[in-house]
Amino acid sequence: MSSKIFNASEAAEFLGAHVETVRRLARRGRIPSFKVGKDWRFRKADLLHWAENHHLRNQPPVILVVDDDRPVRDLARQIFERQGYQVREVSDGIEGLAAFNRENVQLILLDLQMPTMNGVEFLAHLRRFDKNVPVILITGYPDSELITEAMQQSPVLLLPKPIEKEMLLRVTGAILTNIPN
Repeated sequence: MSSKIFNASEAAEFLGAHVETVRRLARRGRIPSFKVGKDWRFRKADLLHWAENHHLRNQPPVILVVDDDRPVRDLARQIFERQGYQVREVSDGIEGLAAFNRENVQLILLDLQMPTMNGVEFLAHLRRFDKNVPVILITGYPDSELITEAMQQSPVLLLPKPIEKEMLLRVTGAILTNIPN
C-alpha cells in the first residue's frame, strides 16, 4: 500500500493537517508532491518519509510581522509570543516576501507605509503566490490612498496604529481559529 497516491484532501487527512496547509506546502515545494492537471498528488511512501522530520500537528501558528517600525515589531512579538504563537519579524516588504517563502506562515501583520517596498507592493507580490493567507493591515495613516489600493488585494482587516492589544488579540484569534495550520 505504500505506492498509494493521495489527492490533497487524503494527504491532509493522512498527515492530520488541514487541506489548505498541504496545498500551500505543495505550492512552495516543501512537501513531496506532483501535479496532475490542476490538482496536487502525493505518494504515501514519500509522505511517510517526509513526516518523520516534519510535524504539522500541534505546532503553534506562525505570524509574520512586516513593519519598518522596530517598536511596533517588538510589541507585536511580545503580544503574540505570550499567546503561544511563533513570530517572524522583518522590516520591509522584500524581507517579508523572503520570510514568507521560507516559513509556513498562517497570518501576516503588515504595515502600509514602508521604505523599499510598501505594503501595497508587498500584497501584490504575495497574492501571486498565495491568494488565501490572511493579512491584517496596520497603519498610522487611515486616510491614505494606499488603503484603497491595498483593499483591492483583499486583505482581511485594517487596524489603526497605535495597536490596541485587546483588539489585535481578538482579531488574530478569530482569524487563526478559522484557517488551517
